[in-house]
Amino acid sequence: MRQILISTAITVALLTGCAQSDKSEDADLVLTNAYVYTADDAHNVAEAVAITGNSIVFVGTNTDAAAYIGENTEVRDMAGAMVMPGLHDMHIHALGIVEPDMCDLGSETLSLEQMVPVLQGCLEKYKIAPGEWLIVLQWAFSRGNQPSDSLPNIRAALDAVSTEHPIFMWGDDGHHGAANSAALALAQNASGKVVGMTAATIATEFAAYKPMIAVDAHGEPTGGVNEDARIPIRPNFFGDMLGMGAAPETTMPKVAAKLAASGITSIQDALVDSDSLASYGWLEKSGLMTFRLKAALGEPPTENIDDIDAHLKSLQELRKQYEGSKLIQATAVKLFADGVLEGNPLTKPPTLPVAAMLENFKQPIFGGSIDDGSFGVRGYVDQNRDVCKSVQADPAGYTEAARVSAFESEYGFYPQQCIPTSGVLEHEESFVRAYIRKATEAGFNVHVHALSDRAVHIAVDEFSKVKSIADAQKLTQSLAHVQIAHPDDQKRIGELGVYVVFTFVWASPSVQYEMMVAPFIDEITGIEDMYSLDNYYMKNVYPAKSIQNYGGVLVNGSDAPVGSRDPMPFVSLQQSVYRSNGEYVMNAEERIDIHSAIAAFTRNGAKLFGHDDKLGSIETGKTADIIAISQNIVELADNNEPQRIGDTRVTLTIFDGKVVYEKAAEE
Repeated sequence: MRQILISTAITVALLTGCAQSDKSEDADLVLTNAYVYTADDAHNVAEAVAITGNSIVFVGTNTDAAAYIGENTEVRDMAGAMVMPGLHDMHIHALGIVEPDMCDLGSETLSLEQMVPVLQGCLEKYKIAPGEWLIVLQWAFSRGNQPSDSLPNIRAALDAVSTEHPIFMWGDDGHHGAANSAALALAQNASGKVVGMTAATIATEFAAYKPMIAVDAHGEPTGGVNEDARIPIRPNFFGDMLGMGAAPETTMPKVAAKLAASGITSIQDALVDSDSLASYGWLEKSGLMTFRLKAALGEPPTENIDDIDAHLKSLQELRKQYEGSKLIQATAVKLFADGVLEGNPLTKPPTLPVAAMLENFKQPIFGGSIDDGSFGVRGYVDQNRDVCKSVQADPAGYTEAARVSAFESEYGFYPQQCIPTSGVLEHEESFVRAYIRKATEAGFNVHVHALSDRAVHIAVDEFSKVKSIADAQKLTQSLAHVQIAHPDDQKRIGELGVYVVFTFVWASPSVQYEMMVAPFIDEITGIEDMYSLDNYYMKNVYPAKSIQNYGGVLVNGSDAPVGSRDPMPFVSLQQSVYRSNGEYVMNAEERIDIHSAIAAFTRNGAKLFGHDDKLGSIETGKTADIIAISQNIVELADNNEPQRIGDTRVTLTIFDGKVVYEKAAEE
């Protein structure tokens, strides 16, 4: 049956003109006996590809490929292996995919008790003197972290590691953080004065960060500090988390090698400053660059709309510096419209999500144990009841320790849970809108991080208002992640033809993770109920198929090192068509088919990059960015085995016509 399918596909390929160009000379490289998935609009399949220089000069049958083979042609018999275009990762922080020599938890699932000796081991391994920082990377904020009687929160756990070292952990999502008491004590106010982060300063100096700081029932910080609330404590995000302060000769060749081994030949780095752009420039000049870069330049460090013009002028100067580059484009900007949606059900009271929603968050009451599987939602706070009305009228009157304790004993929840909130945007709405407009007018492709439905709504609405300006300059408009979008905005995304860069690997069910999000958006009665399509969250989570049906363009973006330093392209591709962990499914209606999935990783990414005239498919006349893989992912999907796609490995990467990676036999 497989031979029949391939034969039929080849015939279709030949009939649709996917075959050879006029032969003028022997090819440099010919791949034969392959399942060549061209990723063209018709999903054509061929047997052989011929490459001369950096160009594809032939796509077709083995028989016809023989005409391109001369005395000096390298011929590779692919033994039936699947060959496809090089992959596009259009939302990655590539400098962070290389592990630095520092304390790194590697996203390992640890309880708070287990975490303590691991971090103490880091103090010993790196010989960190008292008073010096212990910086911890890739903390799995969404898994493990179970408290104990002696370690009720992350602050207590980090204090147990050391009270002599300020300790700061960066969550593996790039948005969460955690600090011990020594680090909290070093928090600086806007004037640079050390005032410490306490209940008193959260109410005054750091009031703007209040929704981003986890606190106990008395308002004291419990160690969790997310989004911009991390800045007063540890403003070194770029250097720590994303590796953007490393010397290029140390990091950049490793970045190139890792991308090549992953089959990734084009990327959009989703947060670039002048220094990291210079590192990419160094790599290109070194001759070691094995990928093409579209740089999404970072937003201004202020909230002042009046500062946007000057900032964009500086970015235009950077763009101009790289106009002559073959491999680098500095033509995009990145804007954070919101943060992330995870709350923390393990704190008391539960820490709410941060990102802004269209509706207020629910206030779940949690109980039970993660260890024995009994943890879950025990009920919800009715914020309209009289006692909550009293708290809303006088919230300051419910902060004294004895009163909070008495309140919790009587009602089973905390006074803070009576206060309605819908989260916050990363910037004021006026700033988000102004930046999108001004950046578009300045000729930049605008790429917006938008996870929550309110952020998506605002970004899409502003995209619609500047679409004519973007179209006139042939600019793209794109959203990153789109964890949840209102159905009306899903339709608008399609109507506008917006590119949505999904991190498809996140569309994988995890009960502990869903417990951090779903109960705050819908009233959940149990684990099974979390996955019900009757719920707003599950019905609209990562709405890939719906957006595609409306006309939106689906694109892949790993967001590495978020979640993992490994971009894991085929795990992501698997989840785009599977959306399951084998037990639960994250809205099966939003699964896309294998051809749509491959398009998101190839030709759609090429369209967003702006080089689809030369890349994104295997067709005569296009540039030879091509990979071979260890198994046929189309057959796996057709045989109803999508769960095996994630095991796929890259065996060969050809970039710009040259072999830049080949899997060793022992790998």
